[in-house]
Amino acid sequence: MSWIQENRFAAGLGGITTAAAAGLIFWGLSAGSKYDEAKDAYASAADAVSQMEGEKLYPNDDNRQAKKKAVEEYADSVEALQKSFKGYTTPTPALVEPSAFTESLLKAKDIAAKSFSNVGCELPPEFFLGFEAYTNSPVKKEATGILAYQMEGISNLLGSLADSAPAKLINVHRPALLEEEGQVFDVKGKTFRALPVEISFTSTEASLRKFLSSLDDSKKFYYVVRSIRVMNEKSKAPTAADSQFQAEEDAGSEEAESSPSDTGGFVFPGDEDSAEAPAPDAAEKSDGEKAPVKDEGVILQQVLGSEKIHVFLRIDILQFLDASKA
Repeated sequence: MSWIQENRFAAGLGGITTAAAAGLIFWGLSAGSKYDEAKDAYASAADAVSQMEGEKLYPNDDNRQAKKKAVEEYADSVEALQKSFKGYTTPTPALVEPSAFTESLLKAKDIAAKSFSNVGCELPPEFFLGFEAYTNSPVKKEATGILAYQMEGISNLLGSLADSAPAKLINVHRPALLEEEGQVFDVKGKTFRALPVEISFTSTEASLRKFLSSLDDSKKFYYVVRSIRVMNEKSKAPTAADSQFQAEEDAGSEEAESSPSDTGGFVFPGDEDSAEAPAPDAAEKSDGEKAPVKDEGVILQQVLGSEKIHVFLRIDILQFLDASKA
């Protein structure tokens, strides 16, 4: 008989003890691994918290209150900005018959042409406010609303240009809108719509400054200059031929100019006698003989900036949309 058979209780107890010990060892190893993982995770979290505490926007109560105040101030500023632009929030005019739109366009064109004519501004051969496409074909009824708004904005813009008295209006170009191509403008997510127009003209610098300064005078239309190009009418620098010299009308004026007062009252050494005595030919000039043209030397008249400039402007007429429908 074997020992196990003779000592069944002891053998069973030993087997149970061995199995329990193996289980305890396995559990201990597993628990140790989980502990290490938990320890590493805690250390990472502690490092992150330490880093956040060093930042300016650590989520404590003081920073939360400061953030709340900043958001409220930003919201107030946005609301104030919206109120300042509320006057430019204009609904699109109602659709009209193409014939009615054409009639309004003709009236606007005549008014603009008269304004330019009154200041002596030369107009292009085909001047139609940028709506030249509708001189031979009618407009689509679906586009008459937005085109009426744009036409009024362009008319107001050209009226300001006429007030600045340019020398020549070269061109007015208006890119086609979506409605003119049978499409629909999607207002979703938009607070404004840009209606571009390009204007080319010749003027003086003063005229250009006056026109640009007038762009913010309108209470209904908001204009934004997207691009501008200015070129001198003359591409080369002025020469002596561009200068003008003054001719003396009589001998008396020449004598006055040749007096010591020309030098501010000073008399140079050796010129005392000549300053007191009349010039040798003074008697001849006093007999009424017309004095010759005085040679001014190489003194140029100021000609820089006297030439005109060619100006190209791309301007957006912004139509601010109803925020509740955006």
